[in-house]
Amino acid sequence: MSTLTLARIYERQGHTADAIAIYSQLLKEEPRNSTLLKAIERLKGKNMQKVSFFTAMNTKDQFREFEKWLVKPWS
Repeated sequence: MSTLTLARIYERQGHTADAIAIYSQLLKEEPRNSTLLKAIERLKGKNMQKVSFFTAMNTKDQFREFEKWLVKPWS
């Protein structure tokens, strides 16, 4: 069952792709829902920032920061 609540939970947990999928499904049912559209745009923008950073890493300091992020305790 895809709901706005589940999409928000996925988003908060960092499951961006799952959240986008649910928001997109809900948007098909409610094409004029600006909240859903904004959520999709926000998450896609965050994904692109992460991809850009990851692909542009080229210094030891950047790799160290990335390693710190990887081992960061998520709660």
